[in-house]
Amino acid sequence: MRTCAVVNPNSGSGRTGTIWPAVEAKLNQAIGSVEVAFTDGPMAAKRLTVQALKDGAEQIIAVGGDGTVNEVVNGFFEGGRSINDRAVLALLVTGSGGDFRRTFRMPDDLDSQIERIAAGDARPIDLGRLTFIDHDGRESLRYFDNIASFGLSGAADMAFNRLRFPKKFGAKFAFLWATCTTVITYKNRPVRIQVDDTFDRVLNVSMAAVCNGQFFGGSMWIAPNARPDDGLFDVIITHDLSTLDVFRGTKKLYKGKHMDEDNVTTLRGRRIVASPTEGAGEVLLDVDGEAPGRLPATFEIMPNAILLRCEEIKE
Repeated sequence: MRTCAVVNPNSGSGRTGTIWPAVEAKLNQAIGSVEVAFTDGPMAAKRLTVQALKDGAEQIIAVGGDGTVNEVVNGFFEGGRSINDRAVLALLVTGSGGDFRRTFRMPDDLDSQIERIAAGDARPIDLGRLTFIDHDGRESLRYFDNIASFGLSGAADMAFNRLRFPKKFGAKFAFLWATCTTVITYKNRPVRIQVDDTFDRVLNVSMAAVCNGQFFGGSMWIAPNARPDDGLFDVIITHDLSTLDVFRGTKKLYKGKHMDEDNVTTLRGRRIVASPTEGAGEVLLDVDGEAPGRLPATFEIMPNAILLRCEEIKE
């Protein structure tokens, strides 16, 4: 199988670039010769994936964090269609983010991940298709493999992107700093949320997550019942929360124990439309850890949209 590794050398605060020669040698030994393409800026992984697939690659290994995986997934599609619906996605998580792999209980260490790539089956999983407004005010399209959310999470992403000094202490510290400062100042936003033809309400949203996978935000177990192969999104909405409520609920969120709280609404569906109502202001998106734009947005499930090399998904 012709394989191309799309590598983000800057992921993990530059760790990926440092360890890549050793990782490449292990990959070549495990699965044979691997073509390599290095990213050089935002959305480069998408461009490199498109080119690799058009050049005949049958498997793309996304090497980096969750943002790299998202860009690679977007590179499997062009003009709204799959470039090669038999091509396989594999993950080699070397970045600071690894939330998507947690749904599949993929191991942390790279040697075990390489073994999975060499021996694991390719299984169809769902993806999300997101139509939204980008930062230039244009309607845009983006695919997501894990979770797309809006509200507090999107505001925290934007705050993280604007940081300078805290990033000197590492990405994890900077993200925690951005999240805490955002929570203190964030106000709930009135958003109309429609799920298929079963739910249509305006809620004062603290954060709403449209989930294909189970984890986001650095291992928060936001959707413990989500399955990325069932043709449905799990929709988790926290609403009418005070600043103190958010801080108090964080521990439960990491453990997946928040689902029965009074201020948490859980739904399942194939198509979700989220529109800010009067007075909501700008409601920002977080898409697999990236901040591409804002509401209004439409989230649509794409059943069996891509082949992922992983073990069988268990309950």
